[in-house]
Amino acid sequence: MKAQLLQIRDAIFRRRFLFLFLALLVPYLIHPLIATEVVGIVLLDLAFSLVLIMGVFAVSERKHLAITALALVLLAQALTWTSHAVSNHLLILTGTAVNGLYLIYTAGLLLRHVIRSRAPTSNTIFAALCIYLLLGFIWAFVYSFLQDLDPGAFFFDQRLFNLPARGKHLFSELYYFIYFSFTTLTTLGFGDIMPASPWSRMLVSMEAVLGQLYLVVMVTYLIGLHINERNAARNRPAENSEKNK
Repeated sequence: MKAQLLQIRDAIFRRRFLFLFLALLVPYLIHPLIATEVVGIVLLDLAFSLVLIMGVFAVSERKHLAITALALVLLAQALTWTSHAVSNHLLILTGTAVNGLYLIYTAGLLLRHVIRSRAPTSNTIFAALCIYLLLGFIWAFVYSFLQDLDPGAFFFDQRLFNLPARGKHLFSELYYFIYFSFTTLTTLGFGDIMPASPWSRMLVSMEAVLGQLYLVVMVTYLIGLHINERNAARNRPAENSEKNK
């Protein structure tokens, strides 16, 4: 039994970036299923709990990194679920900041993994994809944090959005900002949500530029890794023949 559990753990660890990628898709894919604020909050809480757990697996190559990630996860979860029972504005702001900080921490470690890779393996590719999705979620938390500080930071088309009461729950407006963040990251910009303050305009333009730069740089980097690996594979037979002479 113990051996089987170890095998399952090892299998999950080998494919940890794939599982994190799938977990990151869940909060976005459930968006059309959210019918009410209460249902939406519970679903997003559960979906982000899955993201946080898989994030710990993704960065658990070294013990101290995993411990730091786990500490942030526990703090984020405590603040998230406490915000349901206690409607406190400072608590909601802190919870939003900690969740965003954890996603930044995870994205940084994934980027380090990609940069240190010597070949474009499936793990490397899924890690790069996870970073792109994490950028969208990080900015969603940033927008939500800014909106809590300044309720006029973003303009919502009231015909399309049924906004909840300000500061009611940690995820009250987050699922709107997830949608807005990914349309900004991919430079779609439908105009149903618009930045309405200098800070929000700066952050939105920064996300749009960063999203495009990331795609260009990461694709170039992965192609470079593939070319280097192919050239190295071609040179190995020649090197071996030289040694045998």
